[in-house]
This record gives sequence, structure tokens and C-alpha cells, in this order.
Amino acid sequence: MSIQMIHVVWNEQQAEKSWQQGRNDYTPYMFEILNYLGIVFSKWTPNSWMEHQPGGITIVVGLDDRSEWPSIFKQYCENGNSVLTIGSSFGLHDVLGLNKPEGKKIQEGWIQWNDCKLAESLRSSFHFFGASLVEPCPDTEALGSLIRRNGEVSLFPAFTMRPYASSYAAMICFDIAKSFCMIQQGISVEKDGLPASDGTASVDDDILKTDDGSVLDWLHDRDKADPMSAAFFMYPIVDEMRIFFIRTLHLLHEKMGEAMVHSWFWPEGIDGIGHISHDSDGNSIDAAELMLEKLLEADIHSTWCVIMPGYPQSVYEKMIEAGHEIALHYNALSTEENSLWDEEHFNLQLDRLNQQLKNRVSIKTNKNHYLRWEGDIQFYQWCERAGIAVEQSKGGTKQGNKGFLAGTCHPYIPVSNALERNRLMQVFSLPTLAWDPPTALRCTLKEAQSIIELSAHVNGVVHFLFHPAALVNEEVGPALVDLVNYGRMQGLHWWTSKQLFRWLQIKRGIDVSVQPGTNEGKQLYISAQHPCKGLTVLITQLPSKMGIPSNNGTIRSIRFKQRFGLSFHEIILDVRQGNTIIPFD
Repeated sequence: MSIQMIHVVWNEQQAEKSWQQGRNDYTPYMFEILNYLGIVFSKWTPNSWMEHQPGGITIVVGLDDRSEWPSIFKQYCENGNSVLTIGSSFGLHDVLGLNKPEGKKIQEGWIQWNDCKLAESLRSSFHFFGASLVEPCPDTEALGSLIRRNGEVSLFPAFTMRPYASSYAAMICFDIAKSFCMIQQGISVEKDGLPASDGTASVDDDILKTDDGSVLDWLHDRDKADPMSAAFFMYPIVDEMRIFFIRTLHLLHEKMGEAMVHSWFWPEGIDGIGHISHDSDGNSIDAAELMLEKLLEADIHSTWCVIMPGYPQSVYEKMIEAGHEIALHYNALSTEENSLWDEEHFNLQLDRLNQQLKNRVSIKTNKNHYLRWEGDIQFYQWCERAGIAVEQSKGGTKQGNKGFLAGTCHPYIPVSNALERNRLMQVFSLPTLAWDPPTALRCTLKEAQSIIELSAHVNGVVHFLFHPAALVNEEVGPALVDLVNYGRMQGLHWWTSKQLFRWLQIKRGIDVSVQPGTNEGKQLYISAQHPCKGLTVLITQLPSKMGIPSNNGTIRSIRFKQRFGLSFHEIILDVRQGNTIIPFD
């Protein structure tokens, strides 16, 4: 058994040109998509790739205009390697089995997958931003149909795949990286957004919020979980695109007879994460103590986003002793002193909370009061400068725009603007999916259960906001406990925001790959910047014999597991900082 590397070719010079002109270029976000999936890959410029032509699977997200690319990639595929282009054919139409270079692009639309196996069990609209129109040759398989912004189902495919003897030349016709960034972050908030025509999401309320920048569609991107309630953003579009992408990579490995290996999202083989946060609006002592009782009954730790002027010391003590996280609830509604949308006021409120806590704990999480937002990425920059690691303000504020408004329930890293070369920012965004179920006009119990099920299906983080003040509704407290238990039934473990951040720090410092070993054998190579207990590795082909891990690593279990609708062998192990090598035959 051998495992070959994944290679990504991109035209950095073209990206630099765009940035110098002040235009966004989201192409490098493909690296982050692969990183989050735990897939080891190498980056190549067109020059370096042409010089080395590394074997394996080459993902093309940018080339230059040299005329020899088609002949080189055709020979590459004939030699048993695969190529996958994303968003464009990059002049490789002959290699990909397309009749001619793509014509016009669709700037925005959706995908109808019909009976495409790669999209099996994926139910979102696949709202995309940027797609190429291509005509496949008769021997090229074409899957899915691009839907135009006006709702017209086109004759152009969403995915093509041309078989070679032992490989594929495939094309994902829509721009994955741009679609991720547009849906996750939305557009700059300078004015109220357009409300839903059915009256369920009147975002035009003269309060600038994160949902005013949403790019999703009221008609095409919403559905109902409860026939007695309103439509909402029920399916995680970005997360389903991620699943489609990894299924495509799996298919390419399978055709080549190669195994696929990567690290799993969570430790200990956990299926997904649940998270409860609280916004302390009103700072009622009685409501806080009642909420602490419910959390004890549910047997979870949660994250308390505290709005100034804050709680008395006695309440903070109870929160800390119970193991909960204390975070900031930044107020920019101009209701109190120093509560404008202003970085100085943000820092004053954060400093005040730290003073109240006497710096006993570090504040790593923030959620804005009423999910206030202005501009594009400026608030993320405030968080970076203030040491906030997790930002929770992306989400809906109305009955009809709860759910997966950011397209995802996974924590993601936003990208900055063109002035900063669309760099990855030093903060995670954790979307808020719903609040205070089963409160009327907020979230019904059936909707909350649906959100849990769909978050678990994509192995993400289901994040519910429960206001302590909402406990005046006697149904809310029991619903919190019931939903926590329902999440456990779906395989979720309930964490605080700070726990999430600590794990993401560890996970992002781990690389898992297969490399040549001794005597023509192979070895599982794990590089870890931090010790990791319960590291979970997925591999499609299990070696017949595995040796003893180096560096005092310990293999704790090996079992068969379904992930992403694919079959894997799951290896759970403990590794120390440094390199751990496991030889196998």
C-alpha cells in the first residue's frame, strides 16, 4: 500500500496583482479548507510544479498562460496521476474532456444534484459564488446542473470527470473558496438588509447587525423543520460543500488505488460538539442562579457572555467554581455610557470585565449584544488586538433567519480584506444558530432538534444561546436540559467556547501523512506542535500490520467508521509533542 501527496498549484503572482489593485482574491482559502479537513498537502507555483511534476493528485486553482500545460497534464494523467481543477478549467479543457474552453461564468447561483452519488444525503441549495460553464465530451461524466440567479436550470454541469486508465481528470465547476468566504462572512454592513417577503425576518429594523450582511436567499436557501413555524436557514451549505469536496478527493484516491489519510475534526473519535452560551442581558442575579441550577442538572459547562455593568462578585465566583467560562457581551446599542460602535468602547467594556474578575480568568470569547455589526472585517481586527480568540456574533436575530445563516456550524477563520492580502485572521468565528427554544417567535423545540440533527450530520458545533432572562418562560429551562440530552443521543459532547479554542489550537498544529519507511515499507508520520490525547486519524486502507509508535505514542483503538458517507478505519492514539512514527506493512 502507498499513499501519495496532494499538491495544490496556484498563481500567487495573479493574486498579488489583484491585491495590489484592491480586489479580493479568495484562492488561498483553499489551503485553509484543506487544513481544516486535516489533509496534508504541498503548495506549488506554476514554475515549481512544472519543474518537478510531483506524482499523486494535483488540485489546480491557478496556472499561468503557457501553452504546454494541456500536453503536460495529459501525460500526467496517463502516467496514473489525477488532476482536479476548481472553478475553472485553466485551459485544460482537452485534458478534462471538455469540448472547448469555458464560456461565460455564472456569478451566483445554486446546484441541482439530481441522483449524483457524490452529493448523496446532502440537502442544501449549494448556493455558490462563481462558476464556469463547460460542455463535456461524450466520454466525460457530467454531474449536477448549475442554476442561474433567475432560477433557470441550465444545461451546464456542476462537476465533470474524465476517466484515464488508473486516474481521473475532474473539474468542480463552482468556486469553492469564494463561496465559503462569501457565505461565512457576508458583505460589508453599511445599511439594513432586505427583509424576507413573508414577514418572518424584518432585518430592516434600524439596527446594523451581522444578519444585515447575509448573502443567502430568502426563497432558495430556507426550509421548514416545523410546518407550524417559519422557514429558516435549515441546511449548512458550506459544510455540505466541504463534504462534497472530500468525497471527490476520496474518489480520486480510490481510482488510483491509493489510500487517503487525514486527521479528524475532534479528539477521541467524537462525532461533534454542542455549545451553550448565555447573554446576561439585565444581569439579574436570580435568573443567573436559576440558570446555574439548570446547567448543573444538564451536567454541562457553558460560556457566559456578560454585558456591563456586570454581575456582583458572588455570581462570578459561582460561575468559576462550577467550571463555566466567562466572556464579554459587547454592548454597542448606545443604551449605556461607553456603548457606541467604537473600538475604544469595546476595549473599555472588556477592561471593566477584567477588573471585575480581578484577572482571575482570561477572557477569550465575545458575542455582540443583539449581534451588532458594522463594516466588514474591522471588528475581527478589534478582537485580534484585544486578544479575543473566539467571536460569536455571526447569526440571525429574527424568527426566519436563524439556523445556518453563515452556511456553517463549524468554527472558521475569517479572511481579511484585499489591503491585507485576504490573510487568515487571528480569531475564530463560531456562529450562533438559535436562541431560547422553545420561546415563541424565536425557536420551536422541533426546530432546535432539527438544528442539532443537521449539525451532528456535518460533525460540527451546535451553538444555542440561552438568555438567563428567558427563564421567565417556564418551558425554557427544561428545554435546555432536554436539548442537551438530545444532543448527547446524537453523539455530541458539550464544551465551552474556550475548550473549543484550546482544541483548535492543538488540532491545527498536527500533520498526519504516510511516508516511505524502511525495507520498502511505509510509516504513519505524525508531527505535533503540542501533546495530543485522543488524536483521531482516518485512513481508507488499513495496513495489515502496524508497529509500535515512536516518541512514547500509544495506539488506543482501531475501528471501522463511517465519516462523510465514506468508509474509514479510525485510529485513536495519544501523541507527545514532536514527531511520532508508526511503521506498517
